[in-house]
Amino acid sequence: MRISREDYMMQWRQMATRAGGAWRCVCLCALLSMSFSASGAEVVKLDIQGIDGPLKDNATSYIGPLTTEDLKSWRDTRSRLLTAVHESMEAMGYYSPDVQVQQDKKGGVRVIVAPGQPVLVGRLTLVFEGEAGNDIAFTALRENLPLKENDVFHHGQYEKLKSGVQALALERGYFDAAWSRRDVMVDPVKHRVDIDLVYASGSRFFFGPVSFVDTDGAEQHFVQRHVLETMIPFSEGDPFEAAGILKLNKSLLDSRYFSEVRVRHQREEAVDLAIPVRVTVADEEPNDVDVGIGYSTDVETRLSLTWRRPLINDSGHGIEASTELSQVRRSFDATYTIPWKHPIDDVVQLIYGVQRENLEDVITYSTVVGVQRQIEQDQGWKRTYMLRWNRESSERPDGEESKADLLMPGFSLDRTRTRGGVDPHWGDRQYYQAEFASKQFLSDADFVSLRAGFRWLRTAADNHKFFLRLDGGSIVTSNFDEVPVSMRFFAGGDQSVRGYDYKSISPRDEQGIAVGARNLATGSLEYNYTVYPKWRVALFTDAGNAFDSVNEPIKVGAGTGVRWVSPLGPIRLDFAWSVSEPEVDFRIHFFMGPSL
Repeated sequence: MRISREDYMMQWRQMATRAGGAWRCVCLCALLSMSFSASGAEVVKLDIQGIDGPLKDNATSYIGPLTTEDLKSWRDTRSRLLTAVHESMEAMGYYSPDVQVQQDKKGGVRVIVAPGQPVLVGRLTLVFEGEAGNDIAFTALRENLPLKENDVFHHGQYEKLKSGVQALALERGYFDAAWSRRDVMVDPVKHRVDIDLVYASGSRFFFGPVSFVDTDGAEQHFVQRHVLETMIPFSEGDPFEAAGILKLNKSLLDSRYFSEVRVRHQREEAVDLAIPVRVTVADEEPNDVDVGIGYSTDVETRLSLTWRRPLINDSGHGIEASTELSQVRRSFDATYTIPWKHPIDDVVQLIYGVQRENLEDVITYSTVVGVQRQIEQDQGWKRTYMLRWNRESSERPDGEESKADLLMPGFSLDRTRTRGGVDPHWGDRQYYQAEFASKQFLSDADFVSLRAGFRWLRTAADNHKFFLRLDGGSIVTSNFDEVPVSMRFFAGGDQSVRGYDYKSISPRDEQGIAVGARNLATGSLEYNYTVYPKWRVALFTDAGNAFDSVNEPIKVGAGTGVRWVSPLGPIRLDFAWSVSEPEVDFRIHFFMGPSL
């Protein structure tokens, strides 16, 4: 038996609509049933036997709702049910089912189906004519078709095959492509179907010129064109790929230069297969302000404010400034960003910062001026080459003062990956940093500082979240006394070992004052359980030390807390105790900000 292409497609359009929307049909049946009940007709129970799973679901959706009104014209209803079930089975590849439709003694309808032998794909040929025949993307597609020889002839998979070919053609720039042959030959007796498909792709289009305009259609003047051109991931004359359009759109949005971005290819304006690309941008992003608040038993209230202006001139420069105020620490930092080779992936930053820290009545002032270049690599890794000048002065309670100037070249490598937006359910972060100072290079000390850290976040069964944090560091020097306090290691606080005061874990001098350590090793393991949307309870344990000798004991803290995903961002409230030193009072830690 041979079904013509036109007849087959007419039947399939009817079947695919219903087969593809099984759940929608079930919902519709429920709504119609309520409607029939309101009009006096009662819903009749439908019992389908002999098939299960997708076959039963599909048959149910084809049959639709049944009411007592249908039973009054049973002959017509029975004929309709037989046709519906046969069509539903054909859509799933069963062309010879045995179907019985009966009324049961309780006033319901029973449908008994023996599906029979399915129709299998005997021959499936897919030929690409035109330039797509030499396109490796189409070769890969042909090797991974959703329908293969010896598969059950599922109409949905057949349509998926065709739509996949058409979608790939649009993604790859074959805008004149069309099916030149779609033959489906079904033999219900032999339970076999032969499929012959030919797709004429024609010529592949390529990228034409790119224009940048404002919402009025005039040439935009917010950012110089040469800056925007660095974000174009393709060149004029390259073969068209939709991925290039998407990547350009994402880069322009990530630059935060504009409040709105729309990138469209102008198919109707193509000349000799060259498709122009039109980028429409709205005016630049306004000021961005973040406010943070925190609290801990030792530091008490901690306030922070960050202001960003992604675009301050048409050269693509941006600026960011932040300040923090607490009883222990006051700081101000500013970063001026200049695009180098790319506004996002390759920038130069000028940095400036001042800080005053009062740690156990040791007051330290520091000023930092520097320049760094950040380069975004594949897989999200970011390389930073830096040169910092740091001037530090400190004053102890006994009046002793010290000063130091450091000129430190450095390098860092870090990567952050998250899924889930503001409240990620999956993520990790790694960072590695090295800096050195030398008396032969305008510094008052000789040392190498090494730091590394790791964060790991995973969620199981939706409600169970696990978080791991590791931090380490070491200072290599022949004279540790020359290393300024700000470069030494301390532990303790809400971002370190909870249950201990901020920077309270450290070697101490004869007067009992924390002086900082050569080495750092801390870790944390935390479990969160969701008790209500946006609310979680937490259990955690932290451990580590800032030490000069590996023989020094590890400090351990543990506790419980509450997590709330507020409109302003994640908020943490922790109650922590020192396990290593039970005589130490419990600590309260309140923090607003991301966990990674």
